[in-house]
Amino acid sequence: METMELDRLPTWEYLQKRMTWGQLGEVKGKRVLDFGSGNGACAAHFAALGNAVTAIEPFPPPLEERFSGDYTFLEGSLEALEGLAHGSFDFILCHNVLEYAADRAAVVRALADKLKPGGTLSVIKHNRPGRVMQMAVLLDDFDRANALLDGGDDAQAVAYGAIRYYEDGDISRWAPELKLTKTLGQRTFWDLQQNQEKQADPQWQVQMLALEHRVSSLPEYLSIAFFHHLFFEKSEN
Repeated sequence: METMELDRLPTWEYLQKRMTWGQLGEVKGKRVLDFGSGNGACAAHFAALGNAVTAIEPFPPPLEERFSGDYTFLEGSLEALEGLAHGSFDFILCHNVLEYAADRAAVVRALADKLKPGGTLSVIKHNRPGRVMQMAVLLDDFDRANALLDGGDDAQAVAYGAIRYYEDGDISRWAPELKLTKTLGQRTFWDLQQNQEKQADPQWQVQMLALEHRVSSLPEYLSIAFFHHLFFEKSEN
């Protein structure tokens, strides 16, 4: 996808898309499912690389706000998955979705069913310690910081409802055939920079993304990243 087309995204979303695609690496000639596709930016990106992409989203934005591309779009959630064949995808994306799902264990099991043996599930999720830091340092919201430390959930997201946290290891607990193979951090530093004018500077973005990639697998920085990017492989059995 052309960088200029991504420029219509908010800066935080533009940076996270670039970070995510860099972490995913080369994905070409695959059958890809983007579950919770949002505005379709990821679906359009991977379709442009020559993948056969299916995108599923329960709350699609208006057509004029959606990224166009050569991908199949299905409106819905779990019910949309039911019509897809067992083991039919090489790669499944589930980014910033499970925190808002009423039955996330059911979603994970359904996604595992649609993933072929040896295939990859990519999950992006909130990281509780990073969120505590955000509440305390950026928002001066000590009540929410303490509530999160006590194991509680976060506030309401404007579009999707309550943010309900879960741990990295829960996905393999819900679907034991999914083995966690890699964990990377996202948004360790850039959300700490509150100067919006600076964030819009292309040179700052390049330098920030380079630094984010450099620390994304280092344990001491991974532990405080605002988000975790989890990679799972489906067992052959």
